[in-house]
Amino acid sequence: MGRDNHKDFLHRQLIRLGDMMGDGLHHEPDGKWIEREYAQTAKALGYGPPRKNNSVAINERMKTRVTEVKCQKSGCGGELKQTRSGSKRGICSKCSAKYQLLK
Repeated sequence: MGRDNHKDFLHRQLIRLGDMMGDGLHHEPDGKWIEREYAQTAKALGYGPPRKNNSVAINERMKTRVTEVKCQKSGCGGELKQTRSGSKRGICSKCSAKYQLLK
């Protein structure tokens, strides 16, 4: 199945699911799958809003957070650094333990 064939299939599937939703079948007790599949198909086709990029704000908050927290492993106490840009995780420079620093 080529790339164009796959995209055509997804478009046909989106239309079919939209017609089902137009008929009100997604409001039936066993019709919840229609909404989920419609959303997945639309996402696969690239429809919908793009994801928001919060990495700059996350990086700024992580700069202060890694200075506030030290490694919690017994006796280590090493300094933490951000694992990569945009990440909310920190890694110990001594023992390589990973920590979730922001939610």
